[in-house]
Amino acid sequence: MEYVNCDAVREAGKAPLHRGDPGYTERLDRDGDGVACSD
Repeated sequence: MEYVNCDAVREAGKAPLHRGDPGYTERLDRDGDGVACSD
């Protein structure tokens, strides 16, 4: 599963995504800390 943006991740109930989780991409991880859509 690849998400278009963090809104889509949140709507799916999957936020935050951690590096290694299905759907995690560096594009969604704005600060590069390994956690996407955490804000």
